[in-house]
Amino acid sequence: MNTVKPVVVGTDGSAHAERAVQWAAPYAALHDTPLLIATATSVPVAYGMDAALPQELFDALRIDGQRLVTAAAHTAAMAAPDANVRTEIVLGASGAAMLKLAENASTLVVGARGHGSVASAILGSVSSLVVRHAHCPVVVVGEDEPAATDSPVIVGVDDSANSDPAVAAAFREAAARGATLVAVHAWSDVPVAAFPSIQVRDRYDEEKVAAEVLTKGLAPLRREHPNVIVEQVVVMDQPDSALVDKSAGAALVVVGSRGRGGVAGLLLGSTSRKVLRSAACPVMVVKS
Repeated sequence: MNTVKPVVVGTDGSAHAERAVQWAAPYAALHDTPLLIATATSVPVAYGMDAALPQELFDALRIDGQRLVTAAAHTAAMAAPDANVRTEIVLGASGAAMLKLAENASTLVVGARGHGSVASAILGSVSSLVVRHAHCPVVVVGEDEPAATDSPVIVGVDDSANSDPAVAAAFREAAARGATLVAVHAWSDVPVAAFPSIQVRDRYDEEKVAAEVLTKGLAPLRREHPNVIVEQVVVMDQPDSALVDKSAGAALVVVGSRGRGGVAGLLLGSTSRKVLRSAACPVMVVKS
């Protein structure tokens, strides 16, 4: 029996979902993992109706769902002819269906928005839900054209245990792609402009920060992945700004669900939210 967990990608027929499928197919092939394309279709709520809904309605929903996943499978085949693709149709709410599928997924991929999202929204209701609650890594694919597979992988590193799973995932992504890993450490959670009268650089040694934080955070994984080229970047600015700046031309940005300032019960930290909103490439959120 095949126990390899698939990459799951959701589709609703929207342009954002199509881009998610186009990204997920080569990603699954790169990791030699099956790709499961899923769609969820909700049964209309008939308030005040005592009679059961007719079977014809369920048949029509399944036919519509089959049309969506068949089109998405064709898109996946065009993007990655060698991908091992299967499809699934779930009757139910999209968010709940994606979370259920994520329980047995290696990675969940979603578009930034779907058909039901307001046009100006950065994250739709489903993508917003799954990045907060799915236990597997979640990749949100936006509108930007994807960079080459071997383009740099960007990861945020801080001095908390919350970033460790993200750093490990980023090393695996860089190793699989033969890409450079750019490890970004921002040593101020407050904009530099907030300190107009203080000579911050005279008081702190950025190289020391790099040695203490980046070296500590990266050393074990550098030994595990000796072929990955690592570029260390230390900046005096907010983490989200630094990661968004580096996202241009990158294959992927990897962030933890929470950072060093994360509240224990918070499902998604401020840095992750801001990177998801503004990054110029797909963003992977890894739970801590």
